[in-house]
Amino acid sequence: MSIIAGIDEAGYGPTLGPFVLSKVVMEIPDEYGHDINIWHLLKDAVSEKIQKHGNRIIVGDSKKLYQQKTGLKMLEEAVLSFVWHTNGPVTKFSDLLRLLSDCGENVLEKYPWYHGKDIDLPAASNVSAIMNYADIFQDTASFRDIRILDIKSRFLCVSEINRQIELLGNKSLLLFKSCVSHLIEIFECYGKHKPEVLIDKHGGRNYYEKLLAQNFEGCNIDSITEGNPLSTYSIRNESNKMDVSFIVSADSKYFPTALASMFSKYMRELFMKLFNAFWQEKVEEIKPTAGYPEDARRFLSQIHDVKNKLNISDDILIRAK
Repeated sequence: MSIIAGIDEAGYGPTLGPFVLSKVVMEIPDEYGHDINIWHLLKDAVSEKIQKHGNRIIVGDSKKLYQQKTGLKMLEEAVLSFVWHTNGPVTKFSDLLRLLSDCGENVLEKYPWYHGKDIDLPAASNVSAIMNYADIFQDTASFRDIRILDIKSRFLCVSEINRQIELLGNKSLLLFKSCVSHLIEIFECYGKHKPEVLIDKHGGRNYYEKLLAQNFEGCNIDSITEGNPLSTYSIRNESNKMDVSFIVSADSKYFPTALASMFSKYMRELFMKLFNAFWQEKVEEIKPTAGYPEDARRFLSQIHDVKNKLNISDDILIRAK
């Protein structure tokens, strides 16, 4: 069997709300090869296209699948059907957070829009639809002998983002550090099976060898190719080996990376749902925000007086960068 994994983020650019980075690890039979189109293998259960998807889960670049106008439904049906397929029904956002990130409740205590708050799941779809999608995927994946081995999401809220940027010196290193945490787990858990990891390229960065060497002590790091569309490295020690590729638009080209992008986006949007609900209770007729810089300025201006009355620190509200 071959191990293939994808890693992608949501919320790297906004001024408000958390940053989320997810990994998806899959096992596929060797006979299919690493270049196989997983969408094609799972075509009876999964569609890459929104149009004519029928009774199939849509898996694709989350930026195309989610817009504020259309809501969470497509993202949610995919994410929860995969979660329910592997772990059984999860009906609270707090439970989903614990399952995917292993976080404790104390992580969110300082944020009044998160602490003690929750969301019933599904939030946009319904239980019967998600169970149906999960069953169809189960049947198709079993027939093709494909397994999802692991899904994990790491998140950082605003105060933690600000602290990490101050510690590391810039935001791009925060992204890489979060990514490396996933990579180390994959290497340690699956390195004997020589996994291939496909990561959406980190902004304009083309060279990762030095950064990888700093984080994989005792391992040999070989640069296979480095450039604008693709940078690939081999990481190995005496017992484990892993190939890691940073690829432009990996989230629209590779199934596990696309699915990781959907998990990251779904988790972030649920956080933002709680954030917006808090402020809509405090500020009359305020429109929700996605947290991106231009709209964040509007939102922060509208909540300014209430924020001061509630004595809410900018450090838990506004990202430094």
